Amino acid sequence: MITMKDVAKLAGVSPITVSRVISSPEQVKPSTRAKVTRAIDELNFKPNSIARSLVTNRTDTIGLLLSNIANPYYPEFILGLETMARSLGKNVIICNAKDYETATQNLELLLEKRVDGIVITSIEFDSLKLQEKFHANLEELANLKQKSIPIVLMDPNPRSTILSCIEVDNYLAGRIAMDHLYALGHTRIAHISVERDANVWIDRLRAYKDAHLKFGLGFDTSLVELIPVEDVKVAEEAAHRLLQRVSRPTAIFAGNDLLAVGAIHAAHRLGIRIPEELSIIGIDGIIVGDQIFPRLTTVAHPQNKVGEVAAQLLVKKIYGHDDNSNITLKPALLIRESTAKAHK
Repeated sequence: MITMKDVAKLAGVSPITVSRVISSPEQVKPSTRAKVTRAIDELNFKPNSIARSLVTNRTDTIGLLLSNIANPYYPEFILGLETMARSLGKNVIICNAKDYETATQNLELLLEKRVDGIVITSIEFDSLKLQEKFHANLEELANLKQKSIPIVLMDPNPRSTILSCIEVDNYLAGRIAMDHLYALGHTRIAHISVERDANVWIDRLRAYKDAHLKFGLGFDTSLVELIPVEDVKVAEEAAHRLLQRVSRPTAIFAGNDLLAVGAIHAAHRLGIRIPEELSIIGIDGIIVGDQIFPRLTTVAHPQNKVGEVAAQLLVKKIYGHDDNSNITLKPALLIRESTAKAHK
């Protein structure tokens, strides 16, 4: 039977150091932690998790509640979070939180599993009251006197909260998208977004409106299509309506890449060439944008990095380094083939 002493001998460290890597990895230098981790993997050492949890009062497991597990935005985020979590000695349980009932049930499940902490992505329930109620429950859990639960929110909704948060600057992403289109000579720019009480959509629409003021363009409400759900087919129909106008737009700024894919489908249906006759830009940088024709220009989020930072922030909180940090990461323009200079 492989023991902690065997791991220590192979790694060239003391058994105490091996114990720290297992129970409190953040207290060990990365180089030492890497040596011990390699030795653990090589020897296939499996410490008794039940015994360890009794000593440390931790299960070395964190929960991840995703607002929609089917959303193609999340694979890179999950990969970043899980990879970082494992390097810090934590396993990850992933649950869905698409609606209030599912989110509540899965939150209770994670608590029953005695996870050490939870990362929760943007909440977009149909009712704003339900969003606020769920949010209040999270704040209550994070402030329990007996056993509080460390929580990190990704793209918090509502934004005002006492919880630690990580987000990508969605307003900046919208401004980058609009700046790109305007620099290409587009002045009649349409916008497709989702009509939801969620900061991600609100910030991107606000950026679209503010850009018109900045560029001195008249704001035309008929160029804005707000759809009820984040769906490619619904976005396609919205874009179809925009592109059948007498004075149709020369560019479309879609609220995210999925909506942009719908806009591309609509243009293909109408025989409108992209980017020769119509430029289309999205936000997020999901893999679908690299697989459609033409390949989508987008304002890419550092999804993998967001996951890594979320895991790091949560583990810090688990080990008592709780400064209620709020971290904002910046997106970056990724130019592909779906945007070009405005046609005359």
